[in-house]
Amino acid sequence: MTLAASDLSKSYGQTRAVDGVSVVLRPGMVHAIVGENGAGKSTTLRMLAGAERPDSGVMTLDEASYAPPSVIGAAALGVSLVYQEITINRSLTVAENIFIDRLRQFAGPIGLIDRRRMEAAAQTILERISAQISVSADTGRLNLGELKCIEIARALSTNPKILLLDESTAYLDHREVQAVLRVISELKGQGMTVAFVSHHLDEVLAVADELTILKDGQYVGTYRTTEIEPNEIHRRMVGRELARSIYPPRPRDTGKPVVFEACDVAVGRELGGVSLNVHAGEILGLAGLKGAGAEALFAAICGDLPLRGGSMKLAGGSYAPSSPTSAWGQGVAYLPGDRHNEGLIADFSILDNLVMARPPHHGPFFHRTAAIAIAGDLIAQIGIKTHSVDASCRSLSGGNLQKVVIGKCLAVQPRLLLLNNPTRGVDIGARTEIYRIVRQKAAQGLAVILSSEDMPELIGMSDRLLVLRQGQITHRIETAADATEHDIIGHMA
Repeated sequence: MTLAASDLSKSYGQTRAVDGVSVVLRPGMVHAIVGENGAGKSTTLRMLAGAERPDSGVMTLDEASYAPPSVIGAAALGVSLVYQEITINRSLTVAENIFIDRLRQFAGPIGLIDRRRMEAAAQTILERISAQISVSADTGRLNLGELKCIEIARALSTNPKILLLDESTAYLDHREVQAVLRVISELKGQGMTVAFVSHHLDEVLAVADELTILKDGQYVGTYRTTEIEPNEIHRRMVGRELARSIYPPRPRDTGKPVVFEACDVAVGRELGGVSLNVHAGEILGLAGLKGAGAEALFAAICGDLPLRGGSMKLAGGSYAPSSPTSAWGQGVAYLPGDRHNEGLIADFSILDNLVMARPPHHGPFFHRTAAIAIAGDLIAQIGIKTHSVDASCRSLSGGNLQKVVIGKCLAVQPRLLLLNNPTRGVDIGARTEIYRIVRQKAAQGLAVILSSEDMPELIGMSDRLLVLRQGQITHRIETAADATEHDIIGHMA
């Protein structure tokens, strides 16, 4: 089954998200759609899946007119979509999540669900993609990679001929990413057509046969992955040559005062007896698998979890925030790993999100003029692409949403900035800008603690590195530039 789109266009208000994009998805091939944030990748995929209606353009399915009214309508024609965000309901079973909108097909004569038949059908789909997940597994204990595999199984339960994956690896760690890539390869081997969006070219080059490059909503070209070099892909995505290293140079001055100190800090069951400090102008990296303790440490520093033991200091004084509001008020800003659910309010404007942590007031009233000035300065400084400070955050691409969250953090003029996977789901162009901003603020005296599942990012951005394993610091690297991925992973495992 071949799905072809010609000259697709889509606008949201004044924003032209897609402008004349064409793509052809061929049977039994993996096709990647790449480009910077805001290039129109996800919008194109959603139009192909019936989640969005194009303003203009033509789509065909096996040369027949194709204009699905909805995702359900597209699925009925053999085209299924898996969204970027995890949509699993952890209160339901694995099988219930897979057949969530089609449970009636397992109803017996009196309307009761035949659970044995439903679970057998679900297990068959999971085995088809070699997911190594039992339908009896507790969904509350599954990792994100396993949850994403369940979502893929849900899409496959409609027996599609074409599967569309929108940033399906964005929130996964290395092991979870490999699980999803194996699933893609399995499906390709079974003759299915798979199209996916990813910001990571190593993923694209590992599984894709073809790739389509978009830039600023427009079609650049379609290429065989074996016939184009990664540097050329980057150049055509961003329209300029990227420097050999996307990481800014490290400073030489290491004699600045300590801004934050943790002494034998223990938090819940995840963190026990950790001691560390970070200086003004320094980026301290934390490496570790999920659950190793970095998120628990961040939760304690930003006032979201109480200490079980130990103490903390900020700028030389005792520091024990009673809530996140207290932490932000004392100059500790936190960029969470999940920008959609924790970092911002998507239905609010860019202005509201940028100043929400410390809104300016004139007496008892919100000072809109001052807020506009603050937002305008941050938009220019960080490079947020928007036509208005009052535009809804829903109109922004993933990279620009991430910049809004960073802007919210910088708006409070923090002394300490906590970064949890700051470039997750962000393209290489936006990554370069974010790295520049973080290093620039550090050069001005900001202390930064960086936790990331992206090993090159940790090595490239950190001045010092600490490796966490099972709630303990197992290794300290005083000069991150000398670290290797192999060395770090060895201490993490």
